[in-house]
Amino acid sequence: MIRVLHLLGRDADFQSRRGSAALARGAGAEFSVRTRTLGPGGDDRTPLSAFMSLRRGAVGEFDLVHTWDAASLTAAALAGRARIVHTPRRFPTSRSIGWLRAVMGYRDVQMICPSATQRRVYVEGGVPIERCHLIRPGVDFSLVKRRRDLALRKALGFEDSDVVLLVPGESTRAANHRLAVWATAILHVLDERFRILLWGRGDQAHGVARLAEKQGQDGLLTLAEQKLGRAMEFEELLPAADMVLVTAGGPVSTLPIALCMASGLPIVSTVTYTVAELLEDRHTAVMTPRPTPRMLAQRVLELRQDSSLQWSIADMARTEAYEFFSLTRFVEQYRAVYRQVASGQKVEVIEPAAGAGLRFHGRG
Repeated sequence: MIRVLHLLGRDADFQSRRGSAALARGAGAEFSVRTRTLGPGGDDRTPLSAFMSLRRGAVGEFDLVHTWDAASLTAAALAGRARIVHTPRRFPTSRSIGWLRAVMGYRDVQMICPSATQRRVYVEGGVPIERCHLIRPGVDFSLVKRRRDLALRKALGFEDSDVVLLVPGESTRAANHRLAVWATAILHVLDERFRILLWGRGDQAHGVARLAEKQGQDGLLTLAEQKLGRAMEFEELLPAADMVLVTAGGPVSTLPIALCMASGLPIVSTVTYTVAELLEDRHTAVMTPRPTPRMLAQRVLELRQDSSLQWSIADMARTEAYEFFSLTRFVEQYRAVYRQVASGQKVEVIEPAAGAGLRFHGRG
């Protein structure tokens, strides 16, 4: 049995939490996976306390440690003795790349990046390509409900005739959900049925809500968790939406977008390197190279008026999500990495081949 320790921040983002949980749940009898959390309220409050816990013997009980953020990597690297698999939470900076290279000089660390863009930046920054790999996040399709949920829409304050634009993921600076508010405000002036739905998580969520309030348009924005007064999984929002609006202005987590692809909702999106790994204009989404509120609003209106295009891009997005973002593939790729790392073999991640007719443009 291969013993794996997951070190995960208490404030871990949706993609990291979902990935760690999927591996702990689905790794199988060949693996024993234990999770420790780092941060206030977690198993260890600080990297120093995590380091002390690991040095007291916890690391010696495991064949490898899987870290999910920089603080966890620091604790595991200082503690030593175990091989490390590292999945970064944030997009790299020159400082974080420099620290990673220093750690790799003294510890056996294998990098697993969730996007090809992220991997390319690490490699261009000097991280050895043979120690930097790509495993895209996995979608649990059993959680993706495609049928419209009228009861949920009503609970969120939407009428059946409203056009609900779902903005995926957590509200962060890179996600740029403020742009979605501006674009929907334009649409709301033209047609009051246009509304915007946000999950309500992320450090920018309340700022986005304040921006919407300043527009003076009643019911423009709904924060789902605040409206319902309970925690929700992101997948629960999909049956309440009519379209998806991706407004990323920088590197964002790809799992929420992959979930939207799997839902079969038509997508309107800005263009960034990260988003372009998943979406292609008029193939899986309608995209605008100019991230302005007016252009996004125009693309939404164009798509609303073309039902055949809505169907074609939604169908292809769903097909490519099933092909490239299955949870089974995600778990199997990590299982292979765990085996290779634990046994000291060369780490190789096998990418799935595209099915007939697919044109997935992930940069592997």
